[in-house]
Amino acid sequence: MNWLLGSRLMRTDYTKVNMFWERGFVMSSSVIDMLQLEYQRFSAKEKEIADYVMRNKSSINNINIRDLAAYTNASMSTITRFCKKVGCSTFVDFKIRLNREVDQPRNQTDFFIRTQQIHNDIINATAEMLDTDRIEQVVQYIKKARKIYVYGLGSSGLSALEFKYRLMRMDIVIDAVTDSHMMIMSASLLGEDDLVIGLSNSGRTLEVSDALNAAKKRGSKVVGITNFDHTPLSEVSDLCIFTPDIGRTGDVHFINSQLAIIYILDVISLLLLEDEHLLHARQQTLKALYSAE
Repeated sequence: MNWLLGSRLMRTDYTKVNMFWERGFVMSSSVIDMLQLEYQRFSAKEKEIADYVMRNKSSINNINIRDLAAYTNASMSTITRFCKKVGCSTFVDFKIRLNREVDQPRNQTDFFIRTQQIHNDIINATAEMLDTDRIEQVVQYIKKARKIYVYGLGSSGLSALEFKYRLMRMDIVIDAVTDSHMMIMSASLLGEDDLVIGLSNSGRTLEVSDALNAAKKRGSKVVGITNFDHTPLSEVSDLCIFTPDIGRTGDVHFINSQLAIIYILDVISLLLLEDEHLLHARQQTLKALYSAE
């Protein structure tokens, strides 16, 4: 298994910068952030280098370019080009930037501190990647939609259900679909006034991307929330919000793959509640729930 299911990079190649701004991405200064987003564009050898770096990121600062070339069976010129692709002028520059991002907790044996550190790291990384214009656009899509469907399988399905319950309390017509057959069925009945939100950390859950494709063919707006660009989900989406992957934590024991998505849903929910009608509806539903207890 490589670290693709959890890491990211950056490049300041001007053609890439222009492409990112055109698509509405925030240019992050984090090497790890953009490594995840751009991983799919790397050559096979560059992926090997990236995989090695992310598996050994805490010790990269202690090796030189010749060492890395030997460990990855790559030439030094290939490594230099790789560093430039991620926005670093030299391998030394790359090491310095990466080392700043590697923040090990002081007490590795304290699971409480470790968990707090991981949560903070993921939330901070999510906030750093967040494009506020895109979030605002999603809020507008939600307000204007006739009906909203949220698609997700597995743990992403649980996040879809959470979002459904939140928006239902605001008097928004929404449903969460966590079955692949039901996704295709519902997508085939959508129209131009509907909105579909697809959740997939990998961006490669085919059942979700196939349903999004079906919805798009019906004229519906499609929003994706995922870790990776250049994937089936990101390519089909009219608008995509990117989140950090938990693999960046380097802790195989950490299993909360939905923390970043829940953070995004929190932000969207709070922005929706700026609307007086939606706020009033939520207060009414909460009042009804309290009365029923």
